[in-house]
Amino acid sequence: MNNPWKAILLITVLSLTVWAQKADPNDPANVEKGKKLLQQTVEARGGAVFLGFKTIESQGQWTPFDQGASTIPIPFHDFIILPDKERTEFGKGKKKDRKINVNVGNTGWVYDGEAETLKDQNEKQIKDFHENRESDLDMVLRAAMQNKDAEVSFYGRAETRPGERADVISIKLKTTFLLMLDPYSKLPATLSYEKAEEQGTARYEYRFNQYVPYDGVKFPNIVDLYKNGIQISRVNYQGIKLNVDIPEALFVKPANAKAVK
Repeated sequence: MNNPWKAILLITVLSLTVWAQKADPNDPANVEKGKKLLQQTVEARGGAVFLGFKTIESQGQWTPFDQGASTIPIPFHDFIILPDKERTEFGKGKKKDRKINVNVGNTGWVYDGEAETLKDQNEKQIKDFHENRESDLDMVLRAAMQNKDAEVSFYGRAETRPGERADVISIKLKTTFLLMLDPYSKLPATLSYEKAEEQGTARYEYRFNQYVPYDGVKFPNIVDLYKNGIQISRVNYQGIKLNVDIPEALFVKPANAKAVK
């Protein structure tokens, strides 16, 4: 397991991002270096096993933050069939204590146990789902390796503490991502990108900590999300299973709210 104090120091300094070296994006050598670093990162995650899993089931707690302060953690159970099927159940126990979000391609539905409602997702909810999937760390790394149109290059080095620097990769898909690597393990430390919103351009940054192997792939047990430098959520994974059988029935919209299981 990673040294927690080293990880805390790394993340603290990364949030300040002092560039010790910035690379020339027009230099072909930086393209090759970026691809090499990407390959090292994928190998650190699990190599072919990481690139090849088809389904993923996870459990844990999701904590929303209000103005940078944590609120009450909410248990979740998530089911994914790649590339575009996901069911996330929030809460436990009785139906009235649960909320369910389901997406299948460009369709989706939402169940609210407290309100006893079952509704189709609107256009914004479906758009948010696709944007969230596209900015997911696993999807970014897999797309960078497998999409021939992906542009990968070495972006530069950021000083993490005196005498220590972390490599940063630029990954251009639909969105341009900056992936910062732990200088020792080569595992992802942060993933950041910018997004145009009504209030202007917002900068999002995922921070990853406590990598643990699950079924041959290393996943961060803690994923913190920041918007413009202020934390907005934390996911704390308590279990992950790969290539499990996930029933298609989980993604089918029930006839009514009473039929939800």
